[in-house]
Amino acid sequence: MQEASPTDVLAEAVGADPSTTNQEKLWAATFSLERWWFVQRGEPGNPQPFVGVNGDQPFLMAFTSAQRARDFAVANSLAAADEEVEVLALTPVDAVAQAPVWLQQGIAAITFDHGTSGYFAPLGNLPAIRSHVTGAI
Repeated sequence: MQEASPTDVLAEAVGADPSTTNQEKLWAATFSLERWWFVQRGEPGNPQPFVGVNGDQPFLMAFTSAQRARDFAVANSLAAADEEVEVLALTPVDAVAQAPVWLQQGIAAITFDHGTSGYFAPLGNLPAIRSHVTGAI
């Protein structure tokens, strides 16, 4: 079992009390991460992040660490335990910049650490969330 990360603790707090303050703390911590990690799919020349389905909606599966992305890939039979797992790493800024492309591909939302904390947001809301919690435009 993995040790709880700061975002796990904050996601649990949101689950217990989904107040604006708790949600702001969770998203501020998420946007302060150096990288968001994704299990890589597609061809080496055109890598794409793994997309799962939740309630008939395509969800981008993001992780707060490369190890969590790898663990997800192995747990969901995307890779064998003894195989190397290719991961993509994007800064939160780059992920927000990519969000319109993912939306055009029909991806509805992004979820973080699926199987652990599993908090999520509609992809279209990422720019506004980022602006709100970081002050960036």
